[in-house]
Amino acid sequence: MAPIRVAVDIGGTFTDLQLLDEASGACWAFKTPTTPADPSEGLLTGLKGAAERYGFALGDIGLILHGTTIATNAVLERKLARGALLTTKGFRDVLEIGRHLRKDIYGLKAEPRALLIPRQHRYDISERIRADGTVETPLDEGEVRALARRLVADGVEAVAVCYLHAYRNFAHELRTLEILREEAPGLRVSLSHRVSPEMREFERSSTTVLNALLMPVVGAYLERIERRLADAGVNAVLYLVQSNGGVTTPATAAEQPARLLLSGPSGGAMAMQQLAALTGEANLVGLDMGGTS
Repeated sequence: MAPIRVAVDIGGTFTDLQLLDEASGACWAFKTPTTPADPSEGLLTGLKGAAERYGFALGDIGLILHGTTIATNAVLERKLARGALLTTKGFRDVLEIGRHLRKDIYGLKAEPRALLIPRQHRYDISERIRADGTVETPLDEGEVRALARRLVADGVEAVAVCYLHAYRNFAHELRTLEILREEAPGLRVSLSHRVSPEMREFERSSTTVLNALLMPVVGAYLERIERRLADAGVNAVLYLVQSNGGVTTPATAAEQPARLLLSGPSGGAMAMQQLAALTGEANLVGLDMGGTS
């Protein structure tokens, strides 16, 4: 592997790079303004600036660890894709009903929650899986096929598929994906059994919907980054920081962008954990000032 390792955090205001030369042990830092219209541009500017300042070639970079607020800011600013939800017949309003938790449970004039997908773009499909995974109602494939064409006509970019008890039997979700790819290959599709394979419909639905709406945003961003890196002669392995502090590949992040929702903040939390271990201090306070959040 090439000797230069780079950790980069792209925030709403600045793009910060930390660099390690594994051959000499030298550590460097570089800061450049973020380019909100296309954050990948700021990343390349930072890499080129650091290479010029510290005297290495872009081809010497072997690893890039990337923390990003692209998903965070897309949600906060509601710059999400136009989406639709496909669910089991009779369950289209689970996303709106939610749980019984309310800010003011007795308030007669409580403002409704802002919904990521309005009711007119939530569709219930004739199908039903029982809690034990057996099929009660077979999937109506013709219904899905007709709906796929309608979604394209309506300008939908991303679809969340969340069928009842799909965590026990996901055959209907997989078949729905196949049909959508046949009829509307340009749609991004998020399946609940892949995103959140667990019981409780509201939590699984809301997570799958958020993942779907982020797929076009994050997917396009990652494509730009990989293209810019390749054009600049950077052949480094690229990993994205996840909300849990671990890392994932661009391919996985493009399919499950909800994992990046707290990518930026989690990097700071992991750094504090490491600092505590190195210093022996049990009580530390970290401050993360966001440019957007």
